[in-house]
Amino acid sequence: MPHQLYLSIAGFSICLHAECQLMLDDGFTHFTVDSTQEADITIECRNNDSLPPFENAEKVFTSANDELKFYEIYRRGDDLIFRVFDQLNQTCIQQTALLDGGLKRWIIWSEETDGVLEPLVFPMAPILLHYAVLTADAVMMHASGVFDGEKGRLFSGFSGAGKSTISGIWKQQGNLLINDDRLIIRKEKGEYFMYNTPMYYPDDNKKSPLHAVFLIRHAPENVINRMAGAAAVSSVMAFSIQNNYDTRFVQHHLDFFDDMCTQIPVYQLGFVPDEKVVNFIKEKTR
Repeated sequence: MPHQLYLSIAGFSICLHAECQLMLDDGFTHFTVDSTQEADITIECRNNDSLPPFENAEKVFTSANDELKFYEIYRRGDDLIFRVFDQLNQTCIQQTALLDGGLKRWIIWSEETDGVLEPLVFPMAPILLHYAVLTADAVMMHASGVFDGEKGRLFSGFSGAGKSTISGIWKQQGNLLINDDRLIIRKEKGEYFMYNTPMYYPDDNKKSPLHAVFLIRHAPENVINRMAGAAAVSSVMAFSIQNNYDTRFVQHHLDFFDDMCTQIPVYQLGFVPDEKVVNFIKEKTR
């Protein structure tokens, strides 16, 4: 008997279907919906027994850091093939995925255990969302976001710059934390919104308008400068999540940020990590 699961993430309707039972981790709890509408993204989930050899595919991208390899991407014609590594055992392939040239139809192969498939185990879900944003006026960013009931603010920067710290300060003062690590930004009817995405822990499905972007760093005193033009675009784009092996994908992000930075103010913010930074930001960016 076929099994289906529907997800709503950042406004994308995603349908997973399989011949056996499907399981997702707790982070997807509040993103699972009942839906009969046509899905934006479809995912056929299969077990590894049906995995084809994928001959004549060219490797185009590897995602890795100094310690771990996350995934490899291969191109075969218009299709993309993903080999996703088990993060606890790098000799094992956790998932293999095929994405068609339209970037909306997936097949994901994974290990079936006791009649159950878990197709979106990390990092497969963020990979899926990265390619979902390429089908819309949207991007995914390493960023935190907060909403005070009137304005939504996004904070981004290098690792250790204080994204979780500054958003935590806003949260402590009663503001809504959208997420402190990863956000999807979408343009909808001329306005910009930020969404959270499933993490390793349960969280509500959240959305807020976006009114300002802050590129942050720790500093001995609070200081802020507004950016504009190409400097703003390139600086914000540097913190987007992207696979830059295809010029079409790079252009998609460039067009998005070029448009966004003409409508949403971008600031460089050096901050002291205490509650005073909240009023400082409000006063300097009215």
